[in-house]
Amino acid sequence: MPQPACLFSPLCFTAPPRVWVDEMNQRTQDGSLETDSSDSSNTAEGLYAQGIAAYQKKAYAEAEKLFTRALAEQPDAADAWHMRGICCLMLNRLGEAETFIRKAIEIRKVAAFYANLGAVLTRAQKFGEATAAYRESLALNPGNTSIRSSLGNLFKNLGEWQQAEALYRKAPEDDAFALADLGGLLLRRGSYVEAEQVLRRSLALNPAIASATETLGAVLEQTGRIDEAVPLFKATGRWGQLARSLRKQAAWRYLANADAAIISNLQRGQPNTVAPWTLLNLPDLTPQLQRQAALDFAINQFGAALQQRPRVNAVARNGPLRIGYLSADFYDHATMRLLAGVLEAHDPARVEVHLLSINRRAAKDSDAYAKRIAAMPAAFHDLAQLSDAQAAQRIVKIAPHLLIDLKGYTADARPSITVMRPAPVIVNWLGYPGTLGHPRLADYIIGDPVVTPPGHAQDFSETLALMPHCYQPNDRSRPLDAAASRAEAGLPESGFVFCSFNQFIKINPSTFDIWCRLLAATPGSVLWLLDGHKPDTGQAHLRREARQRGIADERLVFAPVKAPPAHLARLRLADLALDTFPYNSHTTASDALWAGVPLVTRIGQTFASRVAASLLTAHGLPELIAQDDEAYFALALSLANEPDKLRGIRQKLDAARLASPLFDTVGFTRDLERLYEAIWRQQSVPRNERTALILPP
Repeated sequence: MPQPACLFSPLCFTAPPRVWVDEMNQRTQDGSLETDSSDSSNTAEGLYAQGIAAYQKKAYAEAEKLFTRALAEQPDAADAWHMRGICCLMLNRLGEAETFIRKAIEIRKVAAFYANLGAVLTRAQKFGEATAAYRESLALNPGNTSIRSSLGNLFKNLGEWQQAEALYRKAPEDDAFALADLGGLLLRRGSYVEAEQVLRRSLALNPAIASATETLGAVLEQTGRIDEAVPLFKATGRWGQLARSLRKQAAWRYLANADAAIISNLQRGQPNTVAPWTLLNLPDLTPQLQRQAALDFAINQFGAALQQRPRVNAVARNGPLRIGYLSADFYDHATMRLLAGVLEAHDPARVEVHLLSINRRAAKDSDAYAKRIAAMPAAFHDLAQLSDAQAAQRIVKIAPHLLIDLKGYTADARPSITVMRPAPVIVNWLGYPGTLGHPRLADYIIGDPVVTPPGHAQDFSETLALMPHCYQPNDRSRPLDAAASRAEAGLPESGFVFCSFNQFIKINPSTFDIWCRLLAATPGSVLWLLDGHKPDTGQAHLRREARQRGIADERLVFAPVKAPPAHLARLRLADLALDTFPYNSHTTASDALWAGVPLVTRIGQTFASRVAASLLTAHGLPELIAQDDEAYFALALSLANEPDKLRGIRQKLDAARLASPLFDTVGFTRDLERLYEAIWRQQSVPRNERTALILPP
């Protein structure tokens, strides 16, 4: 069945590469700085010492000036060239950093020089050269396990997991940092048992390794041991990851404290403790805090890359617009279930479509979408095996006018590609419900008058580009079979059926409170929820939470995961779908409306909390949108207890299925193509002068 895209773990992104600084002036005799005892403050040696002191105070600009003065006194001082390069690295002047460190290497070949050159080249995303630099460093100092781990981390981030693992395993058995790195790799591979063993060995050797503590917490969370994971996440201050893990398993005992810590850190200007994708479920998140957190994440993650020259500045237009769709989801995935019909309906006379796949899991022959993708009026490009820099260069050669980022900050995303700006215009659409925070990552975000009204423009780093009805596409070709029987679906033969087929991560305690109140006020009713979560402790946790609210176990019915046609058929047995807040139903909302099941939602201020309202408005049912919790409860209760009112809504839904803009795939596609043209026409306007693009119906 369709499910929203899983948000990725922050472990998918790593800290900047390590920098080696010889703060004790280690030098060899052939390249040592000479001392002039007459006035040490102005000698090369004295200036170098002052530079080291300034560097240690993180006064990098001052330190760089001192190293420059030292070099004026002694131009062949390799250490001063090296430290000048390190200062430039810290100041995000990567080109100068590379030049100065290479100058140091010309004078004297030192393992630390090569290692730091590798760090500079990694940040500059020159991964091939970075690999060579680390290898030179290891050749000079084969026993340096830290340098070996840095090369391993580079391979890990490039997806070369076998090479990374081989390097980690070559480290001595007592190398705690190498064990921590290996544990992170094993986690990403799903080897949870060995990952736990390795990480516990790492922490036994060095309990202060924060990455090992956090990764062990993630391993425990993935294996359903959330109570053991909680203190580890708290110890590292990873409140966002903790809150996300708690929600995934409906383990709410510590959730209020975690949420409060996140909001407090954001309000105090400390967003580094959370990542943007962990914020979408927070009831107290404001659009302003969300944008600031996204900006901080982008700066922290991409650093100097945000100021580097784009891979491409302009692309000539001599025919149809070339559109590049960048995604990891060109297979049987929620995104494709929404988007496939649009890709098929594109007019080749208006747009030339390129599908840019960045996931090794492409559609297989047995995949429901393999044949459809092959028959689409689009060129398919497999970029999965390429590094980010190589993928960006391939996109430059394809030369799309508009690059549509369908991932943003979601699972399997590779924003290091878009940060290189391989197309003149980049558009954030569909995958991530919010701003990416920094204008480098996207020029526009596609929304609509409900989900991103013009009055909310200040909440986005992107310029708003509004579809006339709804930003979310739908595939009208999806089959809608006859409803299954209640017995086949595991439902009682009688009684009102409330449903919510969202992942547990979207269910907040306050929303569950309302659902239990509805069950209590509607005798004989049941709440139909989605099963199939891994680990499977969430179901037990929800039953426990229901009992604490006076609701018996049998009032919660869990549905196993089924293929989309079978799921849509059984979904028609539900009487009323209940939306989650503040992270609304997305694909699950479209499923309900396509199946003719009324959906009650509560609208909020963030993008994620306005999606269902957007769908309902486009479908002609704004009366199902509530403004607050009590209105949401009252609306759902009235539909559950007034059969005639509910029957009228269902009849309206049946009539709207093939008449409303929400499920008019071809009409949506023509509107989208018009919006692409409007974006392209405005791309020559300076960014600070652009206004929201509002496409009329």
